[in-house]
Amino acid sequence: MSRVFYAEDHIMLMTDYKTPNMHKHLASHMIVSLGGTMKWNIEEKDVECRGICIGSNVRHTGIMPKEGTLVLLFTNVSGLGAMVQRDYLQQRSYQVLSEQLVERMVKVYQKWKEQPVRLDQELLRICHLQRIEKVEYDTRVAEAIQQLEKLPSIEPGIYDQLSNRACLSKSRFSHLFKEQTGMTLHSYIAFLKFEKTFEYIKKGDTITMACMAAGFDSSSHCAATSKRMFGISIREFHKSLKDSV
Repeated sequence: MSRVFYAEDHIMLMTDYKTPNMHKHLASHMIVSLGGTMKWNIEEKDVECRGICIGSNVRHTGIMPKEGTLVLLFTNVSGLGAMVQRDYLQQRSYQVLSEQLVERMVKVYQKWKEQPVRLDQELLRICHLQRIEKVEYDTRVAEAIQQLEKLPSIEPGIYDQLSNRACLSKSRFSHLFKEQTGMTLHSYIAFLKFEKTFEYIKKGDTITMACMAAGFDSSSHCAATSKRMFGISIREFHKSLKDSV
């Protein structure tokens, strides 16, 4: 069973899934073994390590240790995501983490695993990701991000609204967004919908109510997005929240 800690611009998972299907996330992520070596297949390359950083939209699968894994997920649009891209990935699809960093992260986990907020803070600190840097975007992209973050629900017509406000066609605006952020507009909107779903669940909504309130077509659409993004079900997120109350 997975445990989840949701922050404003990233998500931390403490999960025990063993061998996920080949998939790709809509966010960059760091994965650290809480036991032995992990065996990865990343874009048809075999990699063995105890810690790794994998970029967004990179196809991968792996064999996990029985002790479980620690996962940090970051959208490229956030300040933390930009730092991960710059300091760890550096335009690569993945980067193996040093043994020294992995050992420090595991020790922090062992010390603070029962206090998720403190654990999250300490992990970001030792990864030098505790200072969120301001990301400069084209004004049209920056305004779109601000608008999307403020919306209580993201409806289907949002693509037209954003492109019209930017005085660009939908295809041109989507291209500009990807060029500026490194993440497709479709992927970012999907990530935001899930974040909003998470917020509604925290307020007491059922899974179905939360999914619909956030702008998903159905709870099954939300469930598919959860699996695609994180490799775990929306019900695991829901249970994790209930257990943390």
